Amino acid sequence: MQTANAYSLDTVQAPSLETGLILASENDCYTVQAKGSQWQAALAASCLVRPEQHDEVLFAPLPDGRAFILAVLTRSKAPCVLHFPDGASLMSEKPISMDSATAVQITAPMTGLETASLDIRAGEASAAIASATLVTRILRTTGERLEQTFRRFLGCFGSAQRIVEHNDEVQAQNVRISASESCLTQAASSTTLARDLARIDAPQVHIS
Repeated sequence: MQTANAYSLDTVQAPSLETGLILASENDCYTVQAKGSQWQAALAASCLVRPEQHDEVLFAPLPDGRAFILAVLTRSKAPCVLHFPDGASLMSEKPISMDSATAVQITAPMTGLETASLDIRAGEASAAIASATLVTRILRTTGERLEQTFRRFLGCFGSAQRIVEHNDEVQAQNVRISASESCLTQAASSTTLARDLARIDAPQVHIS
């Protein structure tokens, strides 16, 4: 019957934990100063905070000559950067919230958002979009005041309905209304004002 080889603690050099100071970094390789020696260390997969120069770190030298930074212990007031070289996914069965006393900014070549329900509340909002495509089955907009400025606005609708409770005013240099079949204007009273010329051009005109 074969027996397993037995190793004593003296025959295997156990890894140790050391503290050191970051001197420099290049291509995700960090130079760590510790106990009068310098080590070349890489980030451990569990160390999410990217170390900066002069940070105090916890690192582990291994028997095979490698060294890994496990955590950033102390640093200056520089912003904290989370390091995900191969990307990351955040998953939770409970709600996730992001709170900031100043601002939250997202920068990426492409940003996607997929959700069953979206609720956005803002005291003030501004958007600068070069090109946008909106595909929606139902769009509801409720606001006390809406201001829009366009160099050009083009809309194509299968059918459109607009209800204005009080006043509706259009100001333009030229206004043209074109209907392929019929055009109906209903009002309790209607007034047409023309400064120079008012013309009705039709094969038949009925006034009753």
